[in-house]
Amino acid sequence: MLSETKYRRDIQVLRGLAVLAVVLFHANESYFPLGYLGVDVFFVISGFVVTPLILRIFTDQSNGGRLSNLRYFYKRRFYRLAPAMAVTFVFSAVTVLLFAPIADHQKFARQGIATLLLAGNVGADRYSGGYFSPNPNPLIHTWSLSVEEQIYIFLPILLILVLHNRRSPKKFSKAAFGFISVLSFMSFLFPVFLQPLYSRAGIRIPSQFSFYSPFDRIWQFTIGGLTFLILDQYQNRIKRFSLQAKILFVIAVVIILFCPIHLSLKASSILATLIAVLVIATKALDVLPFFMFQILTWMGDRSYSIYLIHMPLLCIAKYSPAMRISNIENRLVQITFAIIISIMLGALSYSKIENTFRHRDKACKTEVKFISFALILTLIVPLVAFVSMDIGSRKQYWGIDRSVLQPEYAGFLDPKCLRDSVVGPPCVYRNIGATKTVLLIGDSHAGQISQAVIDTAKSLNWNTVVWTHSGCPIQFQRSIVYQVSDVCLEINSKMKTWVLESKPDLIIVSQFVKSDSSQLDLRHGLSTLRAIVPKLLLIENNPIFPDGSDFMVQRPLIMSAYKPPKEFARPMMRTEDKMASDQLAKWASVNSINTMNFDSLFCDVEVCKRYANGVWLYRDDDHFSIEGAELIIPQLRIFLKQL
Repeated sequence: MLSETKYRRDIQVLRGLAVLAVVLFHANESYFPLGYLGVDVFFVISGFVVTPLILRIFTDQSNGGRLSNLRYFYKRRFYRLAPAMAVTFVFSAVTVLLFAPIADHQKFARQGIATLLLAGNVGADRYSGGYFSPNPNPLIHTWSLSVEEQIYIFLPILLILVLHNRRSPKKFSKAAFGFISVLSFMSFLFPVFLQPLYSRAGIRIPSQFSFYSPFDRIWQFTIGGLTFLILDQYQNRIKRFSLQAKILFVIAVVIILFCPIHLSLKASSILATLIAVLVIATKALDVLPFFMFQILTWMGDRSYSIYLIHMPLLCIAKYSPAMRISNIENRLVQITFAIIISIMLGALSYSKIENTFRHRDKACKTEVKFISFALILTLIVPLVAFVSMDIGSRKQYWGIDRSVLQPEYAGFLDPKCLRDSVVGPPCVYRNIGATKTVLLIGDSHAGQISQAVIDTAKSLNWNTVVWTHSGCPIQFQRSIVYQVSDVCLEINSKMKTWVLESKPDLIIVSQFVKSDSSQLDLRHGLSTLRAIVPKLLLIENNPIFPDGSDFMVQRPLIMSAYKPPKEFARPMMRTEDKMASDQLAKWASVNSINTMNFDSLFCDVEVCKRYANGVWLYRDDDHFSIEGAELIIPQLRIFLKQL
């Protein structure tokens, strides 16, 4: 019979390091850029710890057979994970309802519903996009819980089919885990293999969903499982590792989780997985000083509850207007306080919730009342909270929310074709008899003028092609690490291929140039396109208003509604990004690339206005409303008529 893994305090220490890394990453990504790899370490640990529990399904005869053992396994996982998660969700829902901006309520609620339905990874992709997006969903971290739950559900079933009537389950489990590891790792390296499956599921960007995918993550779990399965076989060799080697492994895990280094997503995941396996196999963390070992063991025991609660609290601390102290934008105090509260509440949850339910599966196997109570607690109560938030946020909480309604974004006007986040083919608008085509590309600043470009082109009998993606400037190289995501480079590469094949008559490039944007990469992008299509128009940054953290932001319910100013004096406008845009525009003009500036439409010598004729011309601090975008049509029309 296979026994469960004995309680190993060094694994709890590794859990403590992993959860601390994740918390610090979400607290300050720039200081701890690889802290998210704590989740990768969790997958390896789960594989090592849960594999013997899965194998007991085939070896334990005390519960009446494999199906009974399988039900018992599911029940243990339920009591281990669900109660603490449900209580945390209800607490987070109340906290987010009161303190988070109302604009975050809907994506929070829908992510919560997805997680309760064991599809939090799909929800993260659909409601939040990339994991590293700014101002993330307060529940985006639950994607990893859903991945683990999906593995817990389907892996035992798969093994039952594979190990049917096998006399040596451990031996065949090694082969099964090895096979799964290879397939999953190949999918992890080349997510395009599963693109047909992802497309049928409504997933548009395979490389983005790969981060959340159980197919591309299970190799880390099975690698942890293989570590458990082969540990006895190589125990003597492992004991030969010197103290110096173990210290080196400890240093490696600290560096990969906490040091400000930058690696690609795939390379960092592979490295973190390998280091986690070495640390677990050699019990390297036993070399830590006693006091540090004790602290991290304490953190590791409470890591699950800390992980659950930290993200909603940090999101509120970092982004909620209710947490602002005077006009100070640096939120170090709030973030520090949120980390401390996360640890304290995590410890409370561990003591009162986790330990209360952890052994209920052994104490009562058929207690209907308790099972009914557990289902209500873990499913019905949080589901009601999330559904109520979703409905309330769409109904402005029946009059409680008095915020100014944000104008509609002009990039979302076509229900038949999503102009933003389209990998390809792009949105095409043809006109009968048209012989010329204009291609609009760029980030959300291209999306905001998309309808204006379409209407202008239609009036002059041009075809229009729109290919935009929020947060993606037009770059085909990346000289500054992490300034442009892999997804953006993938989208831009496909766009360039389309340009090579289709050769539009004009390309309009519209993107928000930041003060720290790589001028070299942006120039390279424009030069690359100009070599294919000589007629290029660069749209410069439009005026940026100074109250981005307040304008059109739905405040928390505990705060009074914000009354946004309709105009600002010119000296108050944000100019640091404008200077970078001007620098790029100057280079473009010298290199025979046309440029266009919209400053005069919104600003005169003294003031810049964002409200006219009873409507808002901006939807936030830097994006036009539909009415604001319409103001640029005459200027675009004059330019196109000259071609």
